[in-house]
Amino acid sequence: MRRFFHNIMFAALLLSLSVGQILTARATSQSGSFSIPYYSDEYPEGLPMPEEPETKPAVEKPPVYEKTADVINNSTLALTALAPTPQWLPGINSGDYVLSTSGQGFLALCIYRIGLPGDVLYRTYSSAGGWTAWAMNGEHTSWNVSYPSESPRIEAIQIRVTGVFSQYYDIYYATVLSDGTLCGWARNGESSGTMGLGKYITDIRLFVCPKGEFPEDWSTEHRLDGVAEDGFIFGDGLPTFSQGNGQPFTGWAWHENDRYYFVNNTALTGWQYLDGYKYYFQEDGKLVTDLEPVIGANGPYLIKVNKQMNCVTVYVPDTDGQFIIPLKSFLCSTGGDTPIGTFKSPEKLRWQLMVHDVYCQYLTRLGAGLHILLHSPVYSAPNCNTLDADTYNMMGYVRSSGCIRLVTRDAKWIYDHCPVGTTIQVYNSSIVGPYDRPCIDYFIPKTQTWDPTDPDAVALYGVIQQ
Repeated sequence: MRRFFHNIMFAALLLSLSVGQILTARATSQSGSFSIPYYSDEYPEGLPMPEEPETKPAVEKPPVYEKTADVINNSTLALTALAPTPQWLPGINSGDYVLSTSGQGFLALCIYRIGLPGDVLYRTYSSAGGWTAWAMNGEHTSWNVSYPSESPRIEAIQIRVTGVFSQYYDIYYATVLSDGTLCGWARNGESSGTMGLGKYITDIRLFVCPKGEFPEDWSTEHRLDGVAEDGFIFGDGLPTFSQGNGQPFTGWAWHENDRYYFVNNTALTGWQYLDGYKYYFQEDGKLVTDLEPVIGANGPYLIKVNKQMNCVTVYVPDTDGQFIIPLKSFLCSTGGDTPIGTFKSPEKLRWQLMVHDVYCQYLTRLGAGLHILLHSPVYSAPNCNTLDADTYNMMGYVRSSGCIRLVTRDAKWIYDHCPVGTTIQVYNSSIVGPYDRPCIDYFIPKTQTWDPTDPDAVALYGVIQQ
């Protein structure tokens, strides 16, 4: 039920846009304008696709691109929000469009990625509840579903993207407040809106901009109207954080896609127990999300698969034997038939013939008697030069009918490091895990027949950067 109500509304919007239809977002200012072309052709997220392969579903196939640049140039975001009525507003694409409630304010926010290679994450702030958890890729931020009238109005927002898209584009967003204040443009996870002044957001505009092309005459000043400055303060030594409500800040904060934890405005370093996990932070305060270079990879291991968010996290024990140290995480693709529960892997397979005469490599069986495996993308033969490129490019989407698919590098890591008998837990949660969800580094041409993360293939064919 989490996304049911606004999914119906937004589905109508997406259906009104033909697949591959080029739209143009025109950003206007007093001195002129410029355009950003993009496509509105996202593959419907959450729609099960067959495992290797069965009968294809009667839906439009994901767009096929010949190189990463095609994907980047044909991507954008679409925004909708919950009005106090309560009713989800008609969605808008990024660009000239403004999402408005004519002064009523918003209760929750939802952003869809359209052809975007990576994830869009967003959260909202109110004085009554603080920051919500991050929502991602069409989920809505939290609100009081049972008693909407008791939900506080949104006072501030943060939006950021990860993956390939974030290397080429910036996400800008601006807000109008309940007293008519126009806030400057915030960017890539900065706060926009108000804090501590009894105001709330009434209008939102979202803008996707190629890096280095933001209009010089568009203001990024006064992006948040608060009792204090809001955001990171960098100087000599560790960064500090100022919160817009003027209160000492303790909690997680993101600068671009680097993650920090602050206690009374000061960043933590070293090993820290937080939120039930044991994390490690660099000397500059940045969270380390791959601990293998820090502590090695010696096991034992616990593998947790978040089916809902298509993310695998590998844990190792602390000195008390508790599996609370997240060693690393992997992007994956699960399916409707991926079982929930706790299992012990009974076997591993180097190559395996799957249904319909296709192959996978570096397989780890989920549990005894199960046909479900953790494995690489799909190949037409037991040869690393026979890859189906689509099964690599669409990693992170719900595609399988049960197996847990990973890029070859990550399937190989599990195959090499996690022995038979390793515990694997499969669960559902809207929280990705202790780390942000990884993304593939770049897209490969449909004609490429090897996985760029496969060390054997890279040794033979080199690395193609796009």
